[in-house]
Parts: sequence; C-alpha cells; structure tokens
Amino acid sequence: MPFALDQEALDSPNMTVLDINKPPSKSIAHQEYPKMVYLHPKDKTQEHRTRIVADSEELELATSKGWRIKPHVPEAKPDVELEGFEYEPSEVKRGVGRPPKSEAA
Repeated sequence: MPFALDQEALDSPNMTVLDINKPPSKSIAHQEYPKMVYLHPKDKTQEHRTRIVADSEELELATSKGWRIKPHVPEAKPDVELEGFEYEPSEVKRGVGRPPKSEAA
C-alpha cells in the first residue's frame, strides 16, 4: 500500500523532534480512477500511446474507440546489419532453470 506524508502530524504542536529518515506518514487507500489506457500501434515494433481517464464513463468511451487497459510491449526490430546474411535467429531464452521447449510439443 502506498504512503504519503502526514501533514497533520507535521503541523501538530506536539511534534517536537522530526526524524528526517522516518517522517510521519499515513497509508493511501486504493482508488480506481484516474486510470491509464493504451492505444496499440499497427506496427508492433512501435510504442503505444497513452491517455488518462478520470471515471468509468471516460473509460467506456475510450474502450469503444479502440483504447485498451493492458499495455503493449513492442517487439524487437529486425537487425539491419544481418539482412544480407543467412543466419538462424537465436531461440528465446526461457529463464534460469527452465528447460528448452521440446520439438515434439
């Protein structure tokens, strides 16, 4: 849960010593809005566009125009230097400790 400075505690006359390493703070409750929505590009190597919606009506309007709630992760562009050569692109690494995908699957 996120935290913010507690301004009331800072302004209180009971505050005698302020520890700058641990100032008085209070937790912030989760809020549904404002929310960010994304417009995905046709060229999947490009970045997406973003927009902030303030309430559910704006979210409904944005989603009807093609904006999405989940962000777009751009794909890597092909390497220009290797266009004139025959080569096999390397397999995607699956992470530490994960076996490679078998050909039968």
